[in-house]
Amino acid sequence: MQPVYVGRQPIFDRTETIIGFELLFRGDNTESASVSDGDAATDELLRAAMVDIGIDRLVGEHLAFLNVPRQFLYHPILRSLPAQQIVFELLPEILIDQELATQLETLRAEGYRIVLDSRHFKTAPEYAPGFADLVKIDVIHYTPAELETLKRQLEPDCGALIAAKIEDAATYQRCLELGFQGFQGFYLSYPNVVEGQRLNANQVTLLQLLELLQRDTSGLDEMANLVLHDPGLSVEMLKLVNSPRFRRAVPIESIKQAIQLLGRAEIGRWALLLSLRASNSVRHHAMEQALIRAQMAQSLTAICDQEVNRDRLFTLGLLSVVDRLLQVPLTRILREMNLSQDLTQALIDRDGALALVLEILDACEQPDTPLPDPLAISPQAIGQLYLEAMQWARTTLDQFATS
Repeated sequence: MQPVYVGRQPIFDRTETIIGFELLFRGDNTESASVSDGDAATDELLRAAMVDIGIDRLVGEHLAFLNVPRQFLYHPILRSLPAQQIVFELLPEILIDQELATQLETLRAEGYRIVLDSRHFKTAPEYAPGFADLVKIDVIHYTPAELETLKRQLEPDCGALIAAKIEDAATYQRCLELGFQGFQGFYLSYPNVVEGQRLNANQVTLLQLLELLQRDTSGLDEMANLVLHDPGLSVEMLKLVNSPRFRRAVPIESIKQAIQLLGRAEIGRWALLLSLRASNSVRHHAMEQALIRAQMAQSLTAICDQEVNRDRLFTLGLLSVVDRLLQVPLTRILREMNLSQDLTQALIDRDGALALVLEILDACEQPDTPLPDPLAISPQAIGQLYLEAMQWARTTLDQFATS
């Protein structure tokens, strides 16, 4: 895990109620940004805001104002952002031409809002009036008379006006009297920094593997592509399948060949072990406990109310302790995955048919916790299955250590 930071500065309405936050790139936990590459900074901001921290945590139900370079307005990733919350803010140095104006109109038609700087009305007077949902004026750059004149000139051609860079009470009062609808600046609130945690590459691969294993529709090609996109995992996987454990007379020289020979489930489990081993935060004992729960869950297929794929139960058991393995909250982990509703319901709410499996796992590990009643299997049989799961986990880890 590595820390990531996003700065946010609120924007207020005339009653000093927050209407949104401008999200700001922060390379570290500081009040100001150190930006050498605007595109890279925007990429980091979007990843941190949407994935690592989450837009809900950053802005709640408010608007999120994002400063984006010109080329980002054409990026497919923008379509994954929630249109009802996202406001794209164009910096004054962005030149608006016919091509960009067409793209901005497309984004507006899809529900996104556009914020222009007041200076765009001078550099692109033929385009700016047509699609400005909001206009920001950096009031620090104008005298009171100039500000009044500018506001009067802009009002017929734009949406709501936001007074930015308000740094003292007199300026704030003047902007209120002039009729601005939005207000932002150090006088009202300094930016604050929100910290999140970014999963490292091995942890991301692990979660993607878990997602594939729980999906009945996932195939060999998906598994192969995932492993191939992690060079370290690919090398380790090839070393593993050519180890004495698998005793192949002919060397296996490709990931696809390995998956075809050993099968999706077998390869998936070994890839999980390799990913867990590569994560420095995972201890041997924790890995053993996770494998016991995963194998035990898989052994309980017959007690579920409906027919459930064994691989999905293996995933359920592993996910039930993955937060302790990775030292990341379970809700944060599940946000990275597209799990089925029954798995999510069992893990988060301990509800639904699959929750019974987790209750049995807990009872096996905690002497004071009784087994659920009634069960279609005897306590003695449950105990035997758990002993077999323990033996399987230990044998697997021993074989894994020598591969």
